[in-house]
Amino acid sequence: MKPKPVHFGKNKKPPIKFELKSTKNKEILIHSSIIAIIILIIGLAVSFTFDNFNIALNSFVIAVFVVIIPSFLYNYIQFLKLKSCEKYLPLFLGDLKEAKKSGVSFPEAIKACRGDYGKLDKYINKLKKDISWGVSIDQALKHMQRNLKKSPVISRSLSILLETYRTGGNIEDILETLINSLLKIMDSEKYKQSVMQQHVVMMYGIFMMYIGLIIIIGNFLIPMINEMGGNENEMVGISLMEAKSPCLDCGNPICYGLCGYYNVLGGMLGFGEADSVEVYYKSLFLTMILIQGFFTGIVAGQISSRDWLDGVKHGLIMFMIGLVVVIITNLMGIF
Repeated sequence: MKPKPVHFGKNKKPPIKFELKSTKNKEILIHSSIIAIIILIIGLAVSFTFDNFNIALNSFVIAVFVVIIPSFLYNYIQFLKLKSCEKYLPLFLGDLKEAKKSGVSFPEAIKACRGDYGKLDKYINKLKKDISWGVSIDQALKHMQRNLKKSPVISRSLSILLETYRTGGNIEDILETLINSLLKIMDSEKYKQSVMQQHVVMMYGIFMMYIGLIIIIGNFLIPMINEMGGNENEMVGISLMEAKSPCLDCGNPICYGLCGYYNVLGGMLGFGEADSVEVYYKSLFLTMILIQGFFTGIVAGQISSRDWLDGVKHGLIMFMIGLVVVIITNLMGIF
C-alpha cells in the first residue's frame, strides 16, 4: 500500500524546529586553539634546541593572537551582517505594505515580496518557506525573530508586526508608521556617526602624538639616567659606568612581579639585558602605550556606534599600531 500523503490542515501543523545557536564560533575557537597549541609546541621545541627562552615567549604571544583574532573577526562579520539586515528592513516592510494594499492576506503578502533585500534575503526566504509548509504566522515570525534576536531594531519591529497581526489592526497604517520610525532612527544614526567619526579620527591622531611623545621621552630620559649613573659612579671611584635599574632594589612581591614582566617583555623585543635601565624604561613605556591604545580604542568605538564589538575593533587596531611602531622604532635605534 502507498503511504497516505500528509495534509496540514488548520489543526495539523508540522512541528517547528527552531535552529540551534550557531556553533560556527565554537568551531573557529577549537580550530584556532589547535593551531595555537601546534605553534606553542614548535616554539618550545625550537627554544630548547637553541637554548633561547625568548623564542618560547614569542610563540606564546603568537598563539594567543591566533586564538583571539579569528573569533573576533567572525563575530565582527556577523555584526556587519546584522547591520546590513537592519539597512534592508524598511525596504522589505515597504514591499509588504504595498502587497497588503492589493487586498491579499497577510501570509500571501509576505510571499509576494520578491525584492532584493541583501543579507536579509536568507531570513525572508526562510519565513516564506515556513508559511508555505503551513506554519502559522505567529510561529514563523517568532522563528525569524529568534534568528535575528541580536539586532534590537529587527527584533522590536517583528514584535510590532506580530502584535499587529494578532490584534487585527490596520496593518498598512502600522507598517507605514513603523517604516517612518525606522528611517528616522537610521538617519539619526548616520548623522551621529558622521559627527562622531571626526572625534574618532581625532582620538587616533592624539594616540599617535602620544606614541611620538613617549618615544622622544625615551630617547632623552634613558641616556640621561645612564649618564647620571656614570657620574655618580665616578665620584665614588667605581669603574662601572652604568646606571642601576630600579628592579635591583625590589623589596616586595608586586615589584618582583612587575620587574619579571619587564624582563620578559624586554627579552622578547630585544630591549637589552635583563634588569638593565633600558629594559625597565622601554618595557614600562611600551606597556603605557599598549594600555592607552586599547582603552582609547574602546572609548572611540563606544562614541561612534555604542557597540562593544566596534570598541574592541578600535582597541585592537590601536594596540597593534602601538606595538608595531615601538618594534620598528626599536629596530631602527630610535626608541
